[in-house]
Amino acid sequence: MIDCTECGFTHILPLPTEEALTAFYQEAFYAVERPKYFSDTEEDIDWWMATYRNYFDVFEQHTNGRRILDVGSGPGYFLLAGQERGWEALGIEPSPDACAYATEHGARVVQEFFTYDAAKAYGPFDVVHASMVLEHVPDPCSMIEDIKRLLAPGGILAIFSPNDYNPLQSVAREGLTLPPYWVVPDHHLNYFNVPSMQRVLEGLGLEVVDTLATFPLEFFLLAGRNYITDPSLGRGSHHMRTIFEEHMYAHNPVLLNELYRRFATLGVGREFIMLAKAPITI
Repeated sequence: MIDCTECGFTHILPLPTEEALTAFYQEAFYAVERPKYFSDTEEDIDWWMATYRNYFDVFEQHTNGRRILDVGSGPGYFLLAGQERGWEALGIEPSPDACAYATEHGARVVQEFFTYDAAKAYGPFDVVHASMVLEHVPDPCSMIEDIKRLLAPGGILAIFSPNDYNPLQSVAREGLTLPPYWVVPDHHLNYFNVPSMQRVLEGLGLEVVDTLATFPLEFFLLAGRNYITDPSLGRGSHHMRTIFEEHMYAHNPVLLNELYRRFATLGVGREFIMLAKAPITI
């Protein structure tokens, strides 16, 4: 692990080859590494759809357009949440298993690794959403540059990423004598947090216009549910979070979003979603 001053974020060294990454994401990511991913998603589908609808509410505060590309679209439910409210939604996904699953459920998905050349025929887009993607690619800045070229003037890039090396993780490491449990070099090449992602996006000519955290799962860890040393506690902790958020989505989503914006300013939250606007050219 290096805290790279040139890149502006932490990443592993050495990086894997392009051939190794291609084989992993096309053949093993869902089939071997995440065999229960689709069934777990179905079990949580009400929460997932409520979460995605909430994010579309946020997008609609920043753009009047309705064309969206989802990079790494997985099982496709994010696309379906957009389609149900009138967005023209397209996914690009390298995994044949995920692509087949999403298509069967009614999502429009292209099976392909994301590149500018692979996506340009479908653009431009008012929003490009990349959820849990940049931590997996060897050159995230080049990917952001390619995404920026696909945005309509004033379009929005929405990055969803793990919030790593955050303050609550530091407390958990010190208080519970844990290793850096968020470091998973077989899966995550890059490690972002709110300050480093903002620095990267602004350095590439994008204006950050909104940032929300997600629920700080470290709350459970520090309250005695040590899901790091006892992984059986992980799924139950996740369910407690989903129950809380479903109540908030149903009864006061504005309060929830403002709470998560405040968390983001403090750098806490297990993940974050950051919206950055492309320049408006004349």
